[in-house]
Amino acid sequence: MKKHTWLIGLVVMMVLFVSCFAFWRQACIERTKMVDLCQGSVCRSLESFKEYSAKGDNYLYIYGVAEFRSFMDAYRYLNDNPNDPEYLYCNIIYGEMALNAEKVQANMQGVIEALAILAEDYTDPNGYIRLNELGNLLRYGEE
Repeated sequence: MKKHTWLIGLVVMMVLFVSCFAFWRQACIERTKMVDLCQGSVCRSLESFKEYSAKGDNYLYIYGVAEFRSFMDAYRYLNDNPNDPEYLYCNIIYGEMALNAEKVQANMQGVIEALAILAEDYTDPNGYIRLNELGNLLRYGEE
């Protein structure tokens, strides 16, 4: 009887180990996908805003704003901190993009420069500092 109890315990432990490993591996895969989404969204937003600057088509601006929102969502998922200052800087810019499109479009070069930094590395604090400066300019700058 002791031999069977030991064998059942070993089987249960192995099943638990395999299950934990599978869940851990899935979490790693999901994080990698979210990093790719985050980096890809900021790159697509940058390209859309560059094309908007060159052509002036409004749909390019709207697409860039949508991709920027996708970037923000992926970034928030990766950091999981609602009080993260970098996310708050992005949120301010997104609000300005949605509510004051004319101001943002007039300062499109600043947006492009900030997103160019983040397109290389979305964790670069310099990109978020540039977004904060741009957000302050858009919110409190000259009317």
